[in-house]
Amino acid sequence: MTTGEHPNVAAYRRTVDAFRARDFDTVRSLVAEDVVWHGPGRHSFAGDIRGLDELVAWLGRLSELGFTLREHDVFGNDEHVCALSYMGFRRPGVATEIRVTSVFHFRAGRQVERWLYPEDIAAWDAIFDG
Repeated sequence: MTTGEHPNVAAYRRTVDAFRARDFDTVRSLVAEDVVWHGPGRHSFAGDIRGLDELVAWLGRLSELGFTLREHDVFGNDEHVCALSYMGFRRPGVATEIRVTSVFHFRAGRQVERWLYPEDIAAWDAIFDG
């Protein structure tokens, strides 16, 4: 945890690190059972992801496809975390990323809801279709 960093920001960072390590047990410990993620777009990963089991399965599918995530900045308070990130895919024939803003709602130190806002929705759809 960075000095002065809000505990919810630290929890977000632990969740992201666990995702990168494919440590889904740790992800489960940091995300609420009734979580909902809202994924924009018209690709096969778009739509609402409801519940912890569905989210972990979705994250596993992303990992298998070479999904990448790196943060530009993360800040938060007692109820929300905002992550300014670069998301994309790196695998043979595909190496692309796009800027995405994510807003999380937290309850008792755990993620309960996420809204993703890609900078360019057409490019967002294309990185999943590639």
